[in-house]
Amino acid sequence: MKKFITLSAIALMGLSASAQHQHIHIYHNSQAFTTHKLNTVEDMNFLSTSWGDNADQLTISLTDGTTDKVDINDVSKTVIGTNVPVIYVNLTDYPNLTDLMKDSQHDKSFVYDATLRMDGNGFFDDIPETTVEFRGRGNSTWNMPKTPYRFKLPKKQSVCGLAKAKTFALIANFIDCSLMRNTIALKTANMLEMPYSNHCVPVAVYLNGHYKGAYMLTEKIGIGGGSVDIDENKGILFEFDSNYDEDFKFRYSWYESGSKTLPVMVKDPDLTEIAEADPTGATTAQGLFNNWRSDITTMLDAVTKRSTKESLADVLDLRSVAKFLMVNNLACNRELQHPKSFYMYKEALGTDHVYHFGPVWDFDWAFTFDGYEGQASNRILFERDGDTAGTTFFHHICKNEEFRKIYSEEWTNFKENIYPELLKYLEEYANHIEPSAVQNGTIWTGYKGGYYQTVSTYKFRENYATLIKWLNERVEFISNDTNFGLYK
Repeated sequence: MKKFITLSAIALMGLSASAQHQHIHIYHNSQAFTTHKLNTVEDMNFLSTSWGDNADQLTISLTDGTTDKVDINDVSKTVIGTNVPVIYVNLTDYPNLTDLMKDSQHDKSFVYDATLRMDGNGFFDDIPETTVEFRGRGNSTWNMPKTPYRFKLPKKQSVCGLAKAKTFALIANFIDCSLMRNTIALKTANMLEMPYSNHCVPVAVYLNGHYKGAYMLTEKIGIGGGSVDIDENKGILFEFDSNYDEDFKFRYSWYESGSKTLPVMVKDPDLTEIAEADPTGATTAQGLFNNWRSDITTMLDAVTKRSTKESLADVLDLRSVAKFLMVNNLACNRELQHPKSFYMYKEALGTDHVYHFGPVWDFDWAFTFDGYEGQASNRILFERDGDTAGTTFFHHICKNEEFRKIYSEEWTNFKENIYPELLKYLEEYANHIEPSAVQNGTIWTGYKGGYYQTVSTYKFRENYATLIKWLNERVEFISNDTNFGLYK
């Protein structure tokens, strides 16, 4: 049977050889995986490594003169199909590294000179070798075994169909055994027509010739044409995050005691840069920050101090708030309780503009995962009122009657009109990334750390089925809960 399966793949190869970006993917019974682009395969033969008539080895001769040998008895399935784009990065001054350094002198902000090229595999234009600045990224994910990356091109350009920009992020999805949690959330945001939502492009990454696994290419969040497209000289992007690691920041408290405070930070633009560009020299970075601190405090006061029957429409785009919370609620992204990775933007100072929630971001610790696989689909999003600053803040919004009406309208539309299309998209996406996910699982085989544990992506189909079952259950829970699963 093993021999028959492999022979079937070779028969298919004759029909597909003209497709330059087709691959042969060989799934092993053991924790292994073989993939080759068909136009690099020169010959394939069966051999017997012992006396007898039965072939027990498949040899694949490649155009570069090398030979790959596969034990037929270890083959469970072979597939002729496409593959994700592949990004190759080589560090100019550190050609022998197998990953970025992580020590006191080399943190995530340490910039490496590098070259980058990409094989679009027929889905996107190739990128010829070009010089880039390469570095790490992330907060807690930076310290995980599978390193997240960021690269900066010499000039703005489109990569894999994304809007032109200089800087792009490579998300590792180390704790995501489906490699699809961020995809579900960000695709939902786009289907809800949330402005400036990120996009997901699955890719594979090699660093100095070493396979690093399956990654997600996406935009770097910030003010600019590739992300939040507003005027950086007038508008602002705030981040609420307990890491509290930006230059301009303050803690907002709605209690005199200050026992629970929101960490408010300026994510973009660079206020110092704007101040230095003022030809009159009258503008200071601190002065700009003070103006924006006063402005956002007015909004936060309205949210936390008005009654549930009072309107918030004069300070917030409530439809953006509803959609933002729908995406996070669908994902059961309880990291908002801290809060973490929570963004909002405003086009300009003053009462002529309101704050918008978004872009949505960071969903690897969500859906089926809360430190380990098995998070229940019927958990309340903001469970413990008063326990964390994020929870208390969002409770004020979720209990507002005006917000509840808008949320109900948007959820009904999502469930009836958008969710069925989302499920179709996810099935297509899963079919596309399956070989890449299985290959990723051959090197990232599961991990048990001090505060979390992961499951390998090698059994991708099982993980995907579990995720979709959870998602369907979550939709029904939200639909039937009196408070939409947001709070008790």
